[in-house]
Amino acid sequence: MIKEDISHDKSRAAMDLIMKKTVGLGDKVEILTVDNHADTVYLYLRALEEYPNLSDNILKLMKMNGGNRSGIAIANVDYKGNVHADQFTYQHTFGNVKQRPFKDIWVDTTNPIMKGLKDRKGLLKGRCSKCKWLSVCNGNFRTRAESVTGDFWASDPACYLTNKEIGVPSEIGLV
Repeated sequence: MIKEDISHDKSRAAMDLIMKKTVGLGDKVEILTVDNHADTVYLYLRALEEYPNLSDNILKLMKMNGGNRSGIAIANVDYKGNVHADQFTYQHTFGNVKQRPFKDIWVDTTNPIMKGLKDRKGLLKGRCSKCKWLSVCNGNFRTRAESVTGDFWASDPACYLTNKEIGVPSEIGLV
């Protein structure tokens, strides 16, 4: 589906539309975007410009959420009982609940992917490794990075934030 994905500019435009519509709906609704933690950073940066009265609360919620939690607070147990980091990361299986209790599988860090997910910041490469928003994004979506680059720890190619927005030197490439 990579060829069907929208451009970074269209991602930004979609977020602009979502924010505009959300503000128009008022505080009685909550809007959730998923699978791209760059969205929260973009929301915060736009709020600083357009909704400064909301920006402090947005930053507080971003920090509380902690970004991508696959392998930390999110898991997937498939129909066969196989345990994965999330519902998108079927290429990595950490055990099977029919053979071992989930709690034992979940804390077992002998698998390098599971170990890395629990403490990924030092393993991230490229833009992600130097991003000033790493504490609120947590490296974004690892399975997408692996699907596009072949490297689970590479930068997430769907991060549409500019190098300036994330505080990395301009010579560092997008992936």
